[in-house]
Amino acid sequence: MANTNAQGNIPNVSQHGYSSFRTDMFGRIKVSEPYTLFDSTNRYQRNSDFSEEIAGTGSVTHLPNESTVSLNIGTASGDKITYESKKVFPYQPGKSLQVMQTFVFAPAKTNLRQRAGYFSRENGIFLEQDGTNLYLVKRSYVTGQVVDTRVAQSNWNIDQLNGDGPSDIVLDLTKGQLMWSEYEWLGVGTVRVGFAIDGYFIPVHKFDHANLISSVYMTTASLPLRYEIENTGVTTSTSSMKQVCATVISNGGYSHDESEIYSATRETEVTVGTTAYPLIAIRMKSGHTDSVVIPTFIDIVSGSAGQGVWSLIANPTSLTGGTWSTTNSSPNVEYSINMTAMEGGTVLRRKFFSTSNQSSGEYSSEDFATWDIQLGRTNSATPVSDIYVFSFRTFSGTMGIRSMLGWHDLL
Repeated sequence: MANTNAQGNIPNVSQHGYSSFRTDMFGRIKVSEPYTLFDSTNRYQRNSDFSEEIAGTGSVTHLPNESTVSLNIGTASGDKITYESKKVFPYQPGKSLQVMQTFVFAPAKTNLRQRAGYFSRENGIFLEQDGTNLYLVKRSYVTGQVVDTRVAQSNWNIDQLNGDGPSDIVLDLTKGQLMWSEYEWLGVGTVRVGFAIDGYFIPVHKFDHANLISSVYMTTASLPLRYEIENTGVTTSTSSMKQVCATVISNGGYSHDESEIYSATRETEVTVGTTAYPLIAIRMKSGHTDSVVIPTFIDIVSGSAGQGVWSLIANPTSLTGGTWSTTNSSPNVEYSINMTAMEGGTVLRRKFFSTSNQSSGEYSSEDFATWDIQLGRTNSATPVSDIYVFSFRTFSGTMGIRSMLGWHDLL
């Protein structure tokens, strides 16, 4: 059923400036295809790019018939679930970053607080329902402490979605919502937030900063997707919030800078047999886990005759030996080139290698430099980085191997 006004008519939102969504945050008409940095669905299983942190009584369940993840908490004060993407998404200066998220809040009740948006523990923009009160919130860590600036629904400066605004629409958070937000960061740009209803992208509030503040409005616009449900006191019943889909888009594309490519090399030949051997490992440094790091190429050579397979493995269940080092040109990454054994993990990339190849075995843009293999981190107060390992094993016998692993370090 369409959202109608008091006269039973579908709101003519085009008469009230809602065509502004046709341009990005830099005034460019949206004529090009959106460049997707991330998308998430939950059709047959939970999307593995999200992880939860649970306090008190809570559970995260997959609802396959709804292609949805349900965040469920009990009634005790302090029960809380934080559900966050493992990756942050890179804002590029001069490009408008667009975020879309679908979700269903639990019915409002005293002492229940729910949040959904593009935000972290320190920075970002999100929708918050605290009891029956609704806010859009700007979070900033510019002062070294978290400052949340709440704008109540009655003060949204474009459309309050209370039935009296330009759209005549009443926002019903007991129903599924598609919330969007767009970011013109550059430190002092504008943020627009709104909802897509009946095919219209309706802006409801904008946070303006240029010519108004003397610093940046938040530390960074490279942030995760995040959902929270929490009891701020005892509630009368259990509560469940649903997370459905999400996407992060860079309008106008994204340009990789070749100067942001770094590498680690294992120059000393190592003898490798039929068991996967860890050649080079990388991870984000502690304290730098909101970085954007993407493997971009590997190179492998052998002075021995033979055939085998190389793999890029995420988070082996065990790694033996090795020390972590840093490279002066890549401030956010540590690497190890002297590990001796490994087990388990998730295969991200894999290819055959033979010394009969006419090339040295380099693989680049077609295999790497894609957002799906960006390093992630755990959802916790002290996040821990993914570990990616470049490994090799032979089909039979042994081979002497030298190797190189390169990556983009984009922040």
